Amino acid sequence: METEALEGLGLTRNESIVYITLLDLGKANIGQISDKTRMHRRTIYDCLERLGDRGLVSFVIEGTTRFFIAVNPQKLKDILKEKLENIENVLPKLFAIAKKSREKTEVLVYKGKEGLKTIMEDLLKSKPKVWFSLTSAGKGMDVLPYYIPKFQDRRVRAKILLKIIFEKNEYAIKRAKELNKLKLTEIKFVDTEKLIPISFWMYNNKIALMLWESETGIIIENKETADAFKDYFGLLWKQAKK
Repeated sequence: METEALEGLGLTRNESIVYITLLDLGKANIGQISDKTRMHRRTIYDCLERLGDRGLVSFVIEGTTRFFIAVNPQKLKDILKEKLENIENVLPKLFAIAKKSREKTEVLVYKGKEGLKTIMEDLLKSKPKVWFSLTSAGKGMDVLPYYIPKFQDRRVRAKILLKIIFEKNEYAIKRAKELNKLKLTEIKFVDTEKLIPISFWMYNNKIALMLWESETGIIIENKETADAFKDYFGLLWKQAKK
């Protein structure tokens, strides 16, 4: 029944089987997925690539082995809102399967624009009091020009304070002027000659690395690491200038 419902949401039967299998296993490599599903490895690779493009699957590399993880089923509601009636029927069962493996992995990798959106939606759902951002030049607007303004409006409505440090350059100054129009936004600059299209975000116990040019996002969930990054941000904040 779960596979039929997911097929109704636009997934193929094989994609549905691979997704549910990952929910059940929590984390698995290609061999483990093949043993569980009896599918050919090439078929599994194709399914994982398409699921990754939809933002439904991420991966983590341990040693030399790549393990795949199914993204929380709530993502289905975010990307398939027009089929809400069907997804409501399948979500409770998918959550039950995922419950066994939730929060076993501290590092998640997301691919594509939908993957980047997944991280940004996680930030909003986490509802931190402060979102700390260390970025080069606001390159996110080049990748998600329509999504980010709406995201920022939702962030302000959620009363999340953004404290952002830009590397001082022409592009960053332009982006800062746009952000300064928003409430709950504090901006400072540090001088640098380098331009790195990566953003480091800290919120609650998480660190997110947004690699805009490669459309890849990484979440690290670890309190001590997040606190250390926040301390470093605090030092930079004292040195930075408005």
